Amino acid sequence: MKRMKVIAVAFFPLALFAGEQHGTDVLQARADSSYSAGDHRAALGTYTEIAASYSSPALYYNIGNCHYKLGNKAQAVLWFERAHRLAPGDADINANLDLARAQVVDRVNTAPGIALGGSWSAFRAGAEGDTWAIRSLWFCLATFTCLSVWALLSGLGLRRILFGLASALGVCTVITIALAAYRASELRNTEEAILLSPKVDVRSEPREGALTVFVLHEGTKVTIQKVEDSWCEVRLANGNVGWMKADALERI
Repeated sequence: MKRMKVIAVAFFPLALFAGEQHGTDVLQARADSSYSAGDHRAALGTYTEIAASYSSPALYYNIGNCHYKLGNKAQAVLWFERAHRLAPGDADINANLDLARAQVVDRVNTAPGIALGGSWSAFRAGAEGDTWAIRSLWFCLATFTCLSVWALLSGLGLRRILFGLASALGVCTVITIALAAYRASELRNTEEAILLSPKVDVRSEPREGALTVFVLHEGTKVTIQKVEDSWCEVRLANGNVGWMKADALERI
C-alpha cells in the first residue's frame, strides 16, 4: 500500500507498509476512510485495534494524528514519541511531534544541545530501527566476498588491493554491528514516559504529604529512574528530579 503524501499541519494519516495480511489491510482502509471523512474517533478506534497486533512508525503516527485532532495532547505526544522512537529520521513524524510538544505547558521535553550533538544522534539512530543491522549484514557480505576473491587470485598487486579493501570493509562491519547493538538497546529501553494526568505535584519523597518540589502538566516527557511501590522517581531533561505516582505516567 503506497504511503500517502503528508502535510504536517493537515495531519493526514500515513498508510501502513505493504504486505500485511488482508484483515489488517481492511482495517487500515476503514481507518483511513474514517479519517478522511473527519471521523477521527472512529479512525482512532480502528488504528488502535490494529496496534494490538501490529506496530510500525506509520501506525503510531496515525494514532498520534487522531489524538491531536481530538484534542488529546498528552496522548498525541505519547504516540508521536513512539513513532519517533522507531523512525527518528522521519521528517513528518518529527514535524508533528514538534507541533504536539508546542501544546504542552511545561517546556522541558527536550534538553538543550549543540547542533553537532543532534546531527550525531540522528546519524546514530538511523532512519529505521533496523537500519544499522541491515548495513552490518551488507558490510559483512562484502568483506567475505573480497576475502573469497582474494583467496582465489594469484596476482600479488590485486591481492594486496583486495586485502586492503576487505580490511576496510571489516572495520565498517565492526562499527555498524556496534551501532546496531546500541540501537537495539535504545529500542529496549522503557525508562522514558509521558505524563498523562492533567496536573501532578512532584514531591521530594515517595509519599503523600511530602514537600512539593515542582508541578508538571500533561504531555511532559520524563525519565523514570526508580520505582518504589506505586511511586516513580523521575528526572526531567533540565535535570530536576522528584517523585510522582506511577499511574500518572505511560512509558513510551
